[in-house]
Amino acid sequence: MKRLVLGVLVLCVTGIAQDKGKVENTVVVRKAIGKKAYNYFEAWQSRGRWIYPDAGYIDFNEGGIYREAFIGAGAILVKSKRVLLIEEGYLDQATGPVSGGALYFQPWTLLNVSITESESWGWQTVYFPYLPLNDAARIQQVIERSVLERNFKHWKIGAGYSGYQFAKDNWDHKPFFTTTLKAGKFGSFEFWLQRVPGNHAQLQVRYAITK
Repeated sequence: MKRLVLGVLVLCVTGIAQDKGKVENTVVVRKAIGKKAYNYFEAWQSRGRWIYPDAGYIDFNEGGIYREAFIGAGAILVKSKRVLLIEEGYLDQATGPVSGGALYFQPWTLLNVSITESESWGWQTVYFPYLPLNDAARIQQVIERSVLERNFKHWKIGAGYSGYQFAKDNWDHKPFFTTTLKAGKFGSFEFWLQRVPGNHAQLQVRYAITK
């Protein structure tokens, strides 16, 4: 597994060095309020079809007892008027007193489909597993989002599903509603109202900007 991870990262870096495409920088900040609250930060650079470096951090508002930091690289595999497919690979390090120092490889997949030619309706899915790289790690699966959205000039609305499975436990099902305000050069503000396990409500505020 470690050789596979190293090979993926070397391939990405080699491709980036050869790519002369447009350079863009993206920053994403997320804050979840309520049950299962968390804080999230991520920044990456895209150069043509290549994405590198991509690094981020997440904590789960538990007094610092569990956090994760990750770094990776990837590429746009398909980009057409109707379909966007991105694949990345991350090394993810868990820290904090309950983490055990777990280390993971995360192959991350995004599929975006424009259902209508006018792009007024779209569907997006993001999925990634946690693949263990040491004895402290346990396999996990995350459907970060699978969402159907109606796209307007300055905003979007939608409904979707996210889910999480730890080892062989049952899946946690977390459906949500989402509204996105498109603020042009100031980025975008996305608001999720989500049901989390235990029939609790969670509000997520997601901000993203690309320059």
